[in-house]
Amino acid sequence: GETPTPLVWAVAGEYALIGEKESKFLHLFKFQDDRFVLVKSYPCIIGANGEDKKKEGDFATPKGSYFTLRYTPGSALPEIYGEGAFVLNYPNFLDRKDRKDGAGIWIHGHVPGKVIGAGDLVNTKGCIAVSNDSIKELKGLLKPSGTPVSIVDTVAFVKEESRKESLQEIRTFMDAWRQAWESGNTGKYLSYYSKDFINGEGMRYEAFKRHKERVNSGKKFIRVTADQMAIIFPQEREGQVAVVRFVQKYRSNNFESNSKKLFYLKKERGGWTIFGE
Repeated sequence: GETPTPLVWAVAGEYALIGEKESKFLHLFKFQDDRFVLVKSYPCIIGANGEDKKKEGDFATPKGSYFTLRYTPGSALPEIYGEGAFVLNYPNFLDRKDRKDGAGIWIHGHVPGKVIGAGDLVNTKGCIAVSNDSIKELKGLLKPSGTPVSIVDTVAFVKEESRKESLQEIRTFMDAWRQAWESGNTGKYLSYYSKDFINGEGMRYEAFKRHKERVNSGKKFIRVTADQMAIIFPQEREGQVAVVRFVQKYRSNNFESNSKKLFYLKKERGGWTIFGE
């Protein structure tokens, strides 16, 4: 009757990972029958510095909610990465807001012939390392780009009813945002954005507002869909922040696009708002 706090929603049949720093396990979950089911737990090693990552070279593994960007095979990497590596989107929007830096946080294998957690393979410089056999297995299951990966000290759990309530809140918000955009009422559409919003190009709210007012004034119609949605609640944000991954399909009288999106939502007094993209 409980579910891990970070995992709220995904595409049917999709996998998600939770890296647990204290137990040193990488947990694999599958979203099936509208819930997340634990499939397997892989022993792993993490950064030598057990704290949260803050800066380049601190040998710490970050805490937060991430997504895979790509898979790189071992043949294209130095030997220390073994079978291959999933590259994560660290630092993400929240990390940059918190002035964390550094890069190159991966889930990877190890030098062939060695054993994870033994000898000189007891920690990393900040990545999560699992056995080469584990990477082989994960390579066949995970999407190279877009797989949710949460990293926590210890997994916290919420009641299944609570997950469903959170899911309904975010779904309702996203649907209302989409309908407001389609309505052509730019003021209503902008009400779904926080005043401290920053978009993917670094555009702040006021510049974004002027841009949307200019663009939308030339539209005779707008149609938007949000498909392949995944919803993650970063555990350390205690239910105040949600990350929504989706594919946005946009069509108007003079423009069409399909784009992969990440929205960062926060709870304000009036409800959820988008504060990062």
